[in-house]
Amino acid sequence: MELKLSDGIKIKGRLRIAVWNPDGSLAEEQIIENLIVTAGKTAIANQFVSGSPSPDPLRVNYIALGSGTNAPAAGDTTLQTEVYRNATASGWNVSNVATLTGFYSATETSGTYREAGLFIAGTASANTGTLLSRVAINITKSAIQTLTIEWQVTIS
Repeated sequence: MELKLSDGIKIKGRLRIAVWNPDGSLAEEQIIENLIVTAGKTAIANQFVSGSPSPDPLRVNYIALGSGTNAPAAGDTTLQTEVYRNATASGWNVSNVATLTGFYSATETSGTYREAGLFIAGTASANTGTLLSRVAINITKSAIQTLTIEWQVTIS
């Protein structure tokens, strides 16, 4: 008799990025499905099997913006050209959908961003931590606008 396991775990990402004018009106918005990279999947799997998993803890703590134009690929471990990162502003889990938010004030960064990434156990320094997810974007923020990110990671 052959035994088959039909229950599998799937993980996918979805990003909403928005630029806001000083009066609170929406200047630009993009909603994009995005790639969960191999390094991120490995970090999750390591939590199941290792007595000292790396990274530990498995917490997304930074959202980074970059100017790189390469298409996201499963083998990515950093953004192509990281420009700016902030600590996640908030995060919660409802029904196996983890939502992470990022906020970029008017004065802290401006420019055209072509990529974004979620980092596990990163620091404030560029290219630190384990990349969980990378997405190609094309959004411009001026020095008087704010930018918000709402990033959902669904585990089903």
